[in-house]
Amino acid sequence: MISYRRMGARFDLLYRLLLSKLAIDDLRFVEIECKKRVLPAEAAELKEWLLERQGVKHRKSVYFFDQFLDTPSFDLLKAGASLRLRYKKNGTAVYLQYKGPGFVRDGLLYRSEFSSERLDRLVREESRHDVVHFSDTSVAEILARHAGPEMRAAMRRHLGGAMVRRITSGPILALYHKEKFEVDLGSAFLEPSLDRVSAFHIAKQGLHALSTFCEFENEIKASGGSLESKFEHLDEMLKFNAAVAKRFDLRREPLDKYHRCASFFAPPPRLRI
Repeated sequence: MISYRRMGARFDLLYRLLLSKLAIDDLRFVEIECKKRVLPAEAAELKEWLLERQGVKHRKSVYFFDQFLDTPSFDLLKAGASLRLRYKKNGTAVYLQYKGPGFVRDGLLYRSEFSSERLDRLVREESRHDVVHFSDTSVAEILARHAGPEMRAAMRRHLGGAMVRRITSGPILALYHKEKFEVDLGSAFLEPSLDRVSAFHIAKQGLHALSTFCEFENEIKASGGSLESKFEHLDEMLKFNAAVAKRFDLRREPLDKYHRCASFFAPPPRLRI
């Protein structure tokens, strides 16, 4: 286990917070990001600012969609976690992704993040009410066959096996248009992005629009998920976020996309420091 004491008391405290609050054993699976709400009228100006800022590269403009999964009584929503099937490449590349309950510190959201290997033969055609037929497969089966031990262990610890077995519905679809950028920091990099999201509730009568909104996100990433490299450049991430805040009056977004989309169904949990 890496010691972060040499990086100072601040990082040693943060390291211990991650271990205790995220309840995972391998901190390579920690996601660190900043989230801000963006008014649609500001989105074009923010994109232009990112395109013109020195050191920021525009990586790609991409469309994809998520189907958020939960139990019929929305137990994951209430627990502060999220589970989604992410459909890339026009829906032909599908992955199961899990994010555990997190916490906010210094304006940054810390949480665990896991993804399965690519799932084959999961998309069904001519499905009226559900993208996935859970009569043909189950989340537990997907985890057993396609997820790594770290993802399975985190979900068991955070949710319990009984809750995982009750995940039988996919109530929300979220369609994304993402403008993705990159800032090279050496041993790590920033990934600012501007998202436009349209969310729909899947009901027996068909799709019902919930909301359309824009968000700015800035995540720090490193090769192999190295937490040490992320910590090394955390101040540069905070400096970049401060530059955005100085130029634009954006409100902090306390919710992840699932909890923002699903706030129609239940009040979201509070993220604690």
